[in-house]
Amino acid sequence: MASSVAVEWGPLRRWLGLVFLVAAYFLFDTVEHALYHPLAVAFDLHTITDGAMGLPPYAVRMIVRLILDMAVVAGVCAILGYRLDGPPLLAPKALRFAGIGIVTGLAVMIAAILAILATGSATVAVGRQSAGAAVLNGTGWFVFDFIGAMGEELFGRVAVVLIAERFVGWRGAVLVSGLMFSVLHLGNPGATTIWLVRLFLQGALLAYAVYRTGSFWWSTGYHTGWNWASAPLFGAAGSGYLDRGHLLDFTPAGSDWITGGAVGPEGSVFAFIAVLCAFAALTVTTPRGVAKVRVPRGL
Repeated sequence: MASSVAVEWGPLRRWLGLVFLVAAYFLFDTVEHALYHPLAVAFDLHTITDGAMGLPPYAVRMIVRLILDMAVVAGVCAILGYRLDGPPLLAPKALRFAGIGIVTGLAVMIAAILAILATGSATVAVGRQSAGAAVLNGTGWFVFDFIGAMGEELFGRVAVVLIAERFVGWRGAVLVSGLMFSVLHLGNPGATTIWLVRLFLQGALLAYAVYRTGSFWWSTGYHTGWNWASAPLFGAAGSGYLDRGHLLDFTPAGSDWITGGAVGPEGSVFAFIAVLCAFAALTVTTPRGVAKVRVPRGL
């Protein structure tokens, strides 16, 4: 009798997990606003002023989102009977993989932007701020880009992957995670079809990295490096948003296919090449034996 109950409870877990995840997706923005708005009023935070995003409101919003994403992952793991102190949250060499991911994300995005500049489709100049302000802004944006990336990866590469894997296997979970990455960015300013397709590929890459490395830390690092190189470093739009206090001034002047248009270099054809280069870098910089690691199934 006990065995029969256990067999029935296993499939039920994944369906309950799916319902919970879908509910979390649709309620996320409402709950985030309820938590963030009082803080914004109390500290006079304005996310966008004069067409650019400020660091203080971004920092507060990313912390709020991280807390919510952690709650979603905790809920999914509780429903699945899945341990929080193991892969893909905690795993050997997590810091090493995060570092490799950061370097990879920085390298491929910088290369994509340099390719845009090489075509003559954009110009770049040093931003007008003191050295001290540049260090403060650059460091601040990097720290909170990391926090923001961690939150997105917890949702898209942990919660989504753990649920999807139980329905469609690990390969299907990679595709579902990629699709979800595109869906989460549908409302971004200037979203284009080519950009959303690139997001799908990047989301799939990030999910594959979870399986290859046994953790979500490479993905978090890569996501951080990619985002920071585009907006805070070069001053280009990042996912459609400009950041205040960027270190360089990137000015697009050519075709949207080359520059990425309103969404920034992420929407450029060179960004597709960057994703392919990142995949190659992942396979080269992570041990071959680790490629066989799969996220363990829960009960």
